[in-house]
Amino acid sequence: MIKKIKVQAESTYRDKALINNSNMSWVLSHSVFIVMVLILIYDYTAWKSVLPYAGYFALGFFIITLALNPLIKIKSYLFLIKLNRYRRQLGVASFSYAVLHAGCFFIKRSIDGKWQYLLHPAILPVLILALPILFILAVTSNQYSIKKFSFPKWKKIHKAVYFAEIAIILHLLLAGHVLLAFLTFLPLISIQFLRRYNKNTVKS
Repeated sequence: MIKKIKVQAESTYRDKALINNSNMSWVLSHSVFIVMVLILIYDYTAWKSVLPYAGYFALGFFIITLALNPLIKIKSYLFLIKLNRYRRQLGVASFSYAVLHAGCFFIKRSIDGKWQYLLHPAILPVLILALPILFILAVTSNQYSIKKFSFPKWKKIHKAVYFAEIAIILHLLLAGHVLLAFLTFLPLISIQFLRRYNKNTVKS
């Protein structure tokens, strides 16, 4: 009886610790986002400074989110496994910073009135594909959505992230950030390919 109570107490403690860590991960991943939003509220002309950094944070969280599973499949380091527990928070953070990045772009357009740039080849991939997909993934990154759709269907929905990946690569290349695109996505695509190669090798 005492042993059973002890096991239950330890389980409750682990659950509480996980919830606390989860809540902290939301705060940490969105801390810079909150600061950037407050800066824009105080002075909307600060969009010039916020726009690129919001984009960098969105890209960084996006790359980390997509890289975690392939890296774990290749080599199961403990710190990667622990970080993977918070992949949802990282993915939602990527969307939050992407919205902020887009918001700064709209502030710029509202100031100069050059709305025709919304049809620029560098902008269309993110407006048509990346942002809508990231929005769907962000609002379904919860247990309720998994139960509602069932895990197999939920997983299929979240595979749309690879279309967002292509759209973001096009955005960077067409916007002239060729080096940034290669430095970020070349390693990601490499480990994604390596994971698929290893998976196919095991099957054969």
